[in-house]
Amino acid sequence: MKFSNMGITAAMVLLGTSQAVSSGILSGELRQWHKTTLTFTGPSTSETATTNPFLDYRLDVTFTQGGNSYTVPGYYAANGDAGNTGASTGNKWRVHFAPPSTGTWNWQASFSPDYSPTVGS
Repeated sequence: MKFSNMGITAAMVLLGTSQAVSSGILSGELRQWHKTTLTFTGPSTSETATTNPFLDYRLDVTFTQGGNSYTVPGYYAANGDAGNTGASTGNKWRVHFAPPSTGTWNWQASFSPDYSPTVGS
């Protein structure tokens, strides 16, 4: 079953930051239930930085199609190839999505530093 080219309506929303995050680069098979990946270029940081990229930043991408909407949390991906290189620094931020239906999907990303997660939520 063919999945269309994810109608990239890239509306980037930056919340409470002066740090720019680039438009996402889409990769993966554009098919129903196949993992697609959006990779963003954002602030450079490291796994051991005082401002922790896993706790102090928040990337959420909302995918929509018709009445369906899914918000997927993103993560810090170091240089974008840390699994192969062992890198602990970089400026890549990533989110994965497996579309449950074929057709055009739109997405909107929000990125904010100084994220303070609530325990238990």
